[in-house]
Amino acid sequence: MGERLVLQISDLNHDGKGVGKHEGFTFFIGGALPGERVEVSVTRVRKSYAEAELLAIIDPSPARVQPPCPYYSRCGGCSLQHFTYDEQLKWKQRRVYESLRRIAGVEAEVLFPLGMADPWQYRNKARIHFQDFRDGKGKQCFKAGFYEARSHRIIEIENCLIQHPLNVKMINAIRRALENALCDARNRGLSCPLVDAVTIRTAVAEDSCLVMLEGKESGIKKKVELEELASLIDGEVEKPAAGILWRQMDSSSGGDLFLRGRKYLTEKIASYHYRLSPVSFFQVNPLQAKRLYETALAMIGNRHICTAFDLYCGTGSFSLFLSSTAQKVIGVDSSTSAIEDAVMNARLNNIDNIKYIKARAEEIGDLLQQGKNPKTVCLNPPRNGCSPQLLESVSSANPEQIVYISCNPATLARDLKLLIGKDFAIRRVQPVDMFPHTTHVETVVLMSRISGDK
Repeated sequence: MGERLVLQISDLNHDGKGVGKHEGFTFFIGGALPGERVEVSVTRVRKSYAEAELLAIIDPSPARVQPPCPYYSRCGGCSLQHFTYDEQLKWKQRRVYESLRRIAGVEAEVLFPLGMADPWQYRNKARIHFQDFRDGKGKQCFKAGFYEARSHRIIEIENCLIQHPLNVKMINAIRRALENALCDARNRGLSCPLVDAVTIRTAVAEDSCLVMLEGKESGIKKKVELEELASLIDGEVEKPAAGILWRQMDSSSGGDLFLRGRKYLTEKIASYHYRLSPVSFFQVNPLQAKRLYETALAMIGNRHICTAFDLYCGTGSFSLFLSSTAQKVIGVDSSTSAIEDAVMNARLNNIDNIKYIKARAEEIGDLLQQGKNPKTVCLNPPRNGCSPQLLESVSSANPEQIVYISCNPATLARDLKLLIGKDFAIRRVQPVDMFPHTTHVETVVLMSRISGDK
């Protein structure tokens, strides 16, 4: 602890930290890039690795750039801003390739990631935390921002370069409204509902946002004050929010209270429309979501599919695309609200060949078998991937092809290894950069059944 070392950086780990070795021992250094020689100070030592603080860059990488975000060194949300965007994409390509090689034991060709022409202001959803405090003059203020990496310390922000501009305007509007509401309430001898967090979702297609205020108190008891706060928020922006609601945190009954406006937004991806609530799962980068779904659909091809399964379908984002090439689509998800939104989205687009089922994907083995050897099964699981039980059910259904959309290269490789053992082969691997300047990468993989004569 505290020892100073000079290290040569060979790679980045999954958190975007530089990887260096000293006497065979591995060190992780935030802010360091491959090819650099750096001076570090050891901050934490574990059994198999250590962490170190970057003190100086002795030999900088030609791929190093100055991060444009003023909060970059403290926030930790975009851990690759100091890396040129083209090199970020190259690293993500290598990350997917190495995960498949090390975990799945295959050296598959990984195509260059589909990146963005302008990799900024792409996030349509923000979750901001609030904290009230008194400044040096005794004035009541609100700190609004993101949590610092691995902590509950709030990094106050006035602008976030990856957030949609409407989200940023609303963050600052809510901060000002809270300060004004608190001041006014105290002048009248009233209490003001404390907002602990806020979720803002923007629909690019209609250039509007929904605001969900969150707090520990019941909204019903503070309805008048909350309605006044909602009015103040709308008064702080040129274009009022499409809707504002209150949600009681950790409430088993939901605790939702609509304060004004609409409950939904309407977003558009390609030719499809989607109704979104503040808490619905939806891709946070709609421009890249279009490329992701079109890529997956192109892999499937127009094969006159009778029945296609969309497992972990969420709000039916990909199911709508899939409906254009399959006679029947069966979407499965365990979330009640997601299935309700999915049904609504199918109706909104006048699509009648999709059936949605609320169930855990692991529980539909019999349904897959009843699909009479479905030609296509689409998997789009959360970060922890698919269970062995589900993969067994999918392989037993004997589909001609599997399309796997993954947000985690490690669990993707683990699941592909099991499917390879069930006589499926990888045909195409296409990463899509849904989250520029972060370490996350989405990957679409096409697999097909190996025929007996091969």
